[in-house]
Amino acid sequence: MPSTSLRISGAVAMSAVLLMAFPTTSYAGHDDDGTDPDNRNQAVKGFSLTSNGTSAMNHGKAELERSVISTSWGGGDIEVYDGSYGDTGWHGRTDCTDWNALWTSCDIVRVRLNQSYSKTASQWKSLGCHEFGHTADLGHRARSNDTDNNSCMRVEIWPTRYDQHDLNAIQAGT
Repeated sequence: MPSTSLRISGAVAMSAVLLMAFPTTSYAGHDDDGTDPDNRNQAVKGFSLTSNGTSAMNHGKAELERSVISTSWGGGDIEVYDGSYGDTGWHGRTDCTDWNALWTSCDIVRVRLNQSYSKTASQWKSLGCHEFGHTADLGHRARSNDTDNNSCMRVEIWPTRYDQHDLNAIQAGT
């Protein structure tokens, strides 16, 4: 009969496998806890985007280029959609639609931009920066760790760029 510690180890391992088997929306911490990109080269493709969605995608892609992640146009890594998703409470949403075979990184990340809420041109750029930050495994920032209010990863304000803290976190996490 297996020892108690062996049974506990097996149960913990099985629990970890089950948790990783169900893709979830990316709410990554700034400490590399969420949707890890599968590499530092990400191909971006937009699908039937409005001009606001295109602006957000272009700005988000440009902000990723400021980090250690290089981007290209095409498909296969980051897929961007926009639409009227309704009064959902979210302006953008990022999730993994295709985890790699070991469930350790994301092969295809979906970015959805909600057209149901009115935003200025600057807010669309901020939204693109924010959602593309999630594709690089950045999480939300709070006032307590963004005291100069300059990270697009904040949810209650609309900066349009990654700050040095964000860029360092991307470098450490990829």
